[in-house]
Amino acid sequence: MSFSELGICPEILEAIEVLGFETPSPIQTAAIPPALEGGDILGLSHTGSGKTLAFSIPALESIDPSLREVQVLCLAPTRELAVQICREVDKLALFLDGVSAVPIYGGASFGPQLAALKRGVQFVVGTPGRVIDLMEQGELNPAHISMLILDEADEMLDMGFQDDIDRVVAQLPAERQTLMFSATMSPAIRKLVDSVANEPQEIAIERPQLTVPTCEQVVYEVVFSSRIEVLSRLIEMGRMKRGLVFANTKRVVDDIVDGLLARGYAVDRLHGDMPQTLRERVMDSFRKGNLTVLVATDIAARGLDIDDVDTVVNFELPRDPEDYVHRIGRTARAGRKGRAVSFIGRRDFSLLGRLERFVGVRMQREKVMTGVQVEEVRRESLVDEILENAAEAGELPDELKDIDLPAEQLLAAMFNLLVAKTSRELQPIPEDRPSKFARNSRQVEDGDSVVEKGNDWSSLQQSVTLFMNGGKLLGLRPKDIAGLFYNEGGAPKGTVGDIRLFLKHSLIEVTPEVAPQLIERLGTCQICGYEVNIREDKGRPQGGNAPYEREFRPHERERRGASYGGRGNTGFRRGGERDSRGASSYRERGERQERVFYDKFSRRPRRRD
Repeated sequence: MSFSELGICPEILEAIEVLGFETPSPIQTAAIPPALEGGDILGLSHTGSGKTLAFSIPALESIDPSLREVQVLCLAPTRELAVQICREVDKLALFLDGVSAVPIYGGASFGPQLAALKRGVQFVVGTPGRVIDLMEQGELNPAHISMLILDEADEMLDMGFQDDIDRVVAQLPAERQTLMFSATMSPAIRKLVDSVANEPQEIAIERPQLTVPTCEQVVYEVVFSSRIEVLSRLIEMGRMKRGLVFANTKRVVDDIVDGLLARGYAVDRLHGDMPQTLRERVMDSFRKGNLTVLVATDIAARGLDIDDVDTVVNFELPRDPEDYVHRIGRTARAGRKGRAVSFIGRRDFSLLGRLERFVGVRMQREKVMTGVQVEEVRRESLVDEILENAAEAGELPDELKDIDLPAEQLLAAMFNLLVAKTSRELQPIPEDRPSKFARNSRQVEDGDSVVEKGNDWSSLQQSVTLFMNGGKLLGLRPKDIAGLFYNEGGAPKGTVGDIRLFLKHSLIEVTPEVAPQLIERLGTCQICGYEVNIREDKGRPQGGNAPYEREFRPHERERRGASYGGRGNTGFRRGGERDSRGASSYRERGERQERVFYDKFSRRPRRRD
C-alpha cells in the first residue's frame, strides 16, 4: 500500500515524497484512515514505528488555515520529543500555506513562545506543565482546539503527569477528536483512555525484532570504580569515535563527565537539571562533531535524533528493559553498523538475563582490555594514521633536510616522540590483574577446566553465589547439588565451584556466565524428593553481622548447658555425658512451668504421657 491510497491530501503527499517516504508503516496504514474520518484512536505501538506521521497527517488535514487560532494540541513527555515532533510537523506542512506549528516547553523563555501564539499558530506541541501555565495565563486559548494528541502516554504517566493531563483536558472543548499513542497497555493507560477518549478504535501493532542485527551487543564485567577508566580505554582504542553514554542518575552523569574531562576528552552532559538553552547548545555541539562523547540520563535523552552514533555505552544497566531498547536504538541506524556496550557488576547477572530474554539476544561477553593491549592498539592506530598521511604528504620539510641521521633512526625518534605526546597514562584497575579463577583451576587432559573440590570462590570477583533453601536437614550432599546443577541445570563442566552446606540452606559458587541459566532453569526444582528454590544470594540480612542461621556446634554445648542446669551446674559435660543433677533440675523446672501454664489457661489440663 502507498500513502496515496490512504486518502491524504495532495499537498501533504507532495511533502511526503520530498521527505523520501515511500510506503507507510503498519501503524500509519492502520491509524491514518480512521483518524481522517474523525474517529478517536488508541494506538499501541513501539517507539520508532512511525507514530509521529500517524497522528501528524490527520492533524494537519483537520486544520483550517484561515483560522489563526490553536486548533491542534499535542502533549509529549519531554522537551526534546516536543521539539522533534514539531520539526516533523513543519516538514509535512511544507506545502500547506498558512499552517504553522510551535513547540511549548518549560526551561525556555516565554518570549518566543508567546510571540508564536500571538501570530496565530494552529499546531501546538508541548509538555503538560508549560501548556498549563500558558492556559492559566490566558495566552493559550483552548476554545478552538478540535484535536488532542497524547504521544508516549505511558511515559507521561510514569513521569507523574497524570494530574497535569487532567487539568489540560478539563479546559478543552468536549466536542473534539482524541488520538492517543502508547507503547504499552496498563490499567493506568486504560483509565486515561476512558477519561479522555470517546469509544476509541484500538490499533495494536505487533512488536518486531527489538534490536537490529547490525548492532553488536557486548558486556564487560567491571567493578563500579573501574568503569570510567574502562570507558577511557574504549575511546583510546578507537572503539568510540562518537558515543552516547547512559547512566541512571544525574549524579553519576556528572561523575562520568568530570572523570573524562580530567583525562582530556571532548565530552559533555545532558540531564534534567540543565537549562534548556544549555541543553540545546550541547546537542548542537554533539551533532556538529565537536564532542566525542555525550553522557545522558534516560529522561534527558528521550527524543534524541542523531543518526551517526557508532557506540552506545550502558554505564549502568537500566532497570526497565524498554529503556535498554531505547538506549541502544540510538546506534546502528539506517543500515549502519553500531555497538552497544554494557558494564555490569556481580549483582547484575539476574538483570542481564532478564534483558537478554526481553530482546531475544544473548550478548557477547568480552574481557576488559589491559593496559598493555590498549598501548598496542594505540600504537598500531598511530602507524595507520601515519601511513594514510604518507600517501598525501609532499616534500620533506626544509627543517629536516640538513639533519645528518639515518632515516630509520630519525623515523624511530619521531614516532616515539609522537607516541609520548599523544599517549595518556593509564590508571591501574583490578581487572588488569590475572584472574584468580584461572589460578584456582587445573587443566585436565581434554583441555576442560575443572574446579577442584574445596576451592573457596567467595573472595573471587569472577564468581556468583547462588542460594538454595535446602541443606543438611534434608540429607543433601555436595554431589547431589552438583548433579542437579550439571544434569538438570545444564551447567558446562567446571562451572560449579565450592558448595557449602548449612542446616537449612546451601551456598553454591558458580561462574558468572552460567548463573542466569541456572537461575532460570532451577528457580523452583526438586532435589532428593524435596522442592527447593534457587536464586542469587543477596548476602546477610541487613542490620546485623550474624550468619543466616546458627548451627549447634559441639564446642558450644558446654556453654549452653550451664544455663540448663542452673547457676554453677553444668547440664552437659564433655563427651556428651549428661549430668544427672543438671538434667533433673531442668526437668523439674519444665514440669513446673507446664503446670502453671495449664492452671492459667485450661480447666482440665491433659495428662502428660
